[in-house]
Amino acid sequence: MRRHRLTVLIGLLVLAGCSGDDARSLGPVPTAPTTTTTVPVTSTAPTTTAATVAPTTTRPAPATTSTAAPRLVDGVPQVTATPARAPVGGRVRIEGTGFTDAMWRAPAPPLWLAEKTGCNLFAQAEHSITVTPAGRLAGEFTVPASGNCRMSDLGERPVTAGSYRIAFTCTACSIGELEVTTPAGRCQDIAFAPNSDNLASDVVGTGATCTEAEALVRQVGPQVGAVGGPSRVEADGWVCIRTASDDRFLPSSDFACTSGSKTVTFRRT
Repeated sequence: MRRHRLTVLIGLLVLAGCSGDDARSLGPVPTAPTTTTTVPVTSTAPTTTAATVAPTTTRPAPATTSTAAPRLVDGVPQVTATPARAPVGGRVRIEGTGFTDAMWRAPAPPLWLAEKTGCNLFAQAEHSITVTPAGRLAGEFTVPASGNCRMSDLGERPVTAGSYRIAFTCTACSIGELEVTTPAGRCQDIAFAPNSDNLASDVVGTGATCTEAEALVRQVGPQVGAVGGPSRVEADGWVCIRTASDDRFLPSSDFACTSGSKTVTFRRT
C-alpha cells in the first residue's frame, strides 16, 4: 500500500516539474515535419523566342553573255554598222561576234571600203577596230575620201555615193556593208544640145558648191562621151576619170573629178 502511494507521489512530482520554464531542460520538443509544396508557376504571357535571322547575302548579278550565234555570210562573220548610211568623213561604228580565228587579230589590220561595181575601188579607212580572244569585234572607222581602182590604172579616185563592202584584214574578207551618201545636194543637169539626151545628169559636189560643180561639168562634159572617148580629162587643177560605163539601154558613163579634198561626180549620156 505504501509503495503504491510512493509511486503516485513520484508521478505527481514529475508532472509538477514539467510545468514552467524548466521544461526546456528536457530537450527540444519534436515538431511535426514541415511539408513544402512547390506550386508550379504557370505564365500566361507568351514566351518570346528570339528568331534566328539568317544574314542577307548580296550577290552580284551574273554577267550577261550573249548566246546569239554570229551572223555569217559565205562562212564569214558579219558586223552591224551604225549608222548604216554615212557620208565621206563620217564616223561609223561596227560590232559583231564570231571572229575567233587568229587571222582577225593580226597586228595593225587594214580596213577598206570596197566598191561593188565600177572599177573595183578599194579605199583604205582609218580605224580603231579591236578583236577580243572570244571573237568580239568592235570599234569605229572614218569613211575615206578616196581610193584606188584595182581593175584599171586610172589611179586614185574619190569615194562617191553608193553601196560598199567593208573588208577587214584582207581585200576578200567582207564583214559587212555600208551605204556611202554625200553631204551635198544634187545640182542641176547640164545640157550640151537642146532637146536631146546629150547631157550630164546626177551632178553632185562634195566640198564644192553647185556653182563650182556645174562650171566644171560644162568645161569637161563636151570632151567626154557617153561611151568611148577619153577616160581621163584634166581641167584647171581638176582630174576627171571614167568610173563606169553602161551601153545596154541609153549609153552612159559615170565620171568622178577631184581637186584636193573636193569631188564632183556626174553621169554623161
